[in-house]
Amino acid sequence: MVTGGRRAAQRTGPLAGPVDLPGLEVAPPGVLPVPGNRWDLALAAAPGDARDPGRDRDPVLDPAPVLDPAPVCDRDRAPARDRDHAPVRDPDPAEARNPADARDPADAYDSAPARSGTHSGTHADARTDAPARGGPPSVTVVVTHFEQPRELARTLHALTRQTGAGTTWRDVEVVVADDGSREPPAVPDGVRLVRQADRGFRAGAARNLGAAAGRGEVLVFLDADTTPEPGFLTAMVRLPACCPEALVVGRRRHADLAATDPAAPVEQVGPQRELPAPAWLDDAYTASRDLLDADERSYRFVIAAVLACSRWLFEGLGGFDETFRAYGGEDWELAARVWRHGGLLAHAPDAVAWHDGPDWAGRDEVERRARKLDETLAVARRLDGPGATTTGLRLGPPDPVVVVAEGLDPTGVAVCVDSLLAALPRARVHLSRADHARLGGADDRLRLGRPDLRTASRLLEVRRPVRGPAAGWRAVLDAVGGVDAPGVVRVGGEVGSGGGTGDGAAEWLRLTDLRTVRRRRRWARAGAEGVDALFGETTLTGLDLRPVAPDASFESYLGGWG
Repeated sequence: MVTGGRRAAQRTGPLAGPVDLPGLEVAPPGVLPVPGNRWDLALAAAPGDARDPGRDRDPVLDPAPVLDPAPVCDRDRAPARDRDHAPVRDPDPAEARNPADARDPADAYDSAPARSGTHSGTHADARTDAPARGGPPSVTVVVTHFEQPRELARTLHALTRQTGAGTTWRDVEVVVADDGSREPPAVPDGVRLVRQADRGFRAGAARNLGAAAGRGEVLVFLDADTTPEPGFLTAMVRLPACCPEALVVGRRRHADLAATDPAAPVEQVGPQRELPAPAWLDDAYTASRDLLDADERSYRFVIAAVLACSRWLFEGLGGFDETFRAYGGEDWELAARVWRHGGLLAHAPDAVAWHDGPDWAGRDEVERRARKLDETLAVARRLDGPGATTTGLRLGPPDPVVVVAEGLDPTGVAVCVDSLLAALPRARVHLSRADHARLGGADDRLRLGRPDLRTASRLLEVRRPVRGPAAGWRAVLDAVGGVDAPGVVRVGGEVGSGGGTGDGAAEWLRLTDLRTVRRRRRWARAGAEGVDALFGETTLTGLDLRPVAPDASFESYLGGWG
């Protein structure tokens, strides 16, 4: 069923009506339907390094919140600090913005007006001005900075040496986003400087501020201490220019550049002073064919120091999560959110930039372990899915979101929900009013009413009460994992063997990968042909799950004799 441009899943019961599956609502310009994460097909279809001249580069997005940059205080600043040693602070809701709270272009639940801010005019112009159709895109490079003037000078000089103008990109603007340095960094003419107050390590908020100040159709993010080689922009911009759903990570190499001339060609001095690179990251790119075989765990291979995407993708998803207040994690969260909403991940190995200093593994062991724990917990509080968050502790969004149909046998519902939550403790179950009242609602994983799916990855609909061991329930979720997993998984039994309902139906459960639904909806709105053929559906039988017997009692289930 298609209603008002939104694809919906129908079911009977107390939540009768469509379940909205929000994501980026407007189809990206130049959308090219490809299965899985096959961004290479988009590159193959692009005419050389240029975009299709007939492609519409003027997406019309619903109004989204405008960033509200924090004013720079005139008070005396705190002493300079190493950003890698910034203390972990709990986020202040009044100061930080979480993309989950921002208006999503497809969100049917939130109609909050755009907020005003210092850069609201610039930001609005970037959204509403019609960019030139066809040809290479304009580019905004956002360089994040804190107390690194020498490193910044090296990086800004390297950006003047980029090759590819007029072929891969049309023009480039550079915005330095300062995260509260005591003194404003010096920038050359033609480079814009934006600043925010010193309130801890807020690299994500600084990047958002820099992106809002720019007008480029493609955004490229660099850190001040990460200096690009001359071909960096050409390699980074190529894919977002022809496939706006792609988030591209470049190749960060490491060198001791402290004693080198900031004007020296980094492609020459970098290899001469090279330091070890993280082998696990190179191995991951090799094993995944530069993320062509990316899956729901591949967000771990994305680093914000060398990152690029279309403005359409970045603004549609709300940018970086500004509630991160310590080093690390905001890039993983963004990459996971891009994946959840049907975006693509890619690695550009020829987009090389040199980080001044050793890899994380080369730092103090005790400090590194403590900091890594803090970073991992910060990510786990925000992400769902395997490998992203905890399995016992209830951190992060629920996964999966479960909807139980109305009118099912009350005993069966009680048995089913208990069995499900024992196996999937991070699930959240939405029940009818009667079932919710009967179970008491003491467990905070039991909810009444429609689910809000903005931060959800998987939706499990219970059509008939079933029960079984943890392995059976986990097998259902595992069916939508991996590179070429189907978008919808139905679980049932053979008709006539106790699995049917007497009318030929044998569907007990339906699991929907919301990432797939979001992609399908965008492409359908773009008028792409053959979209449905790219999103598979499958039916699983023979799992270690079985329907709750009509005459079952909750007592016998708890006691183990029925």
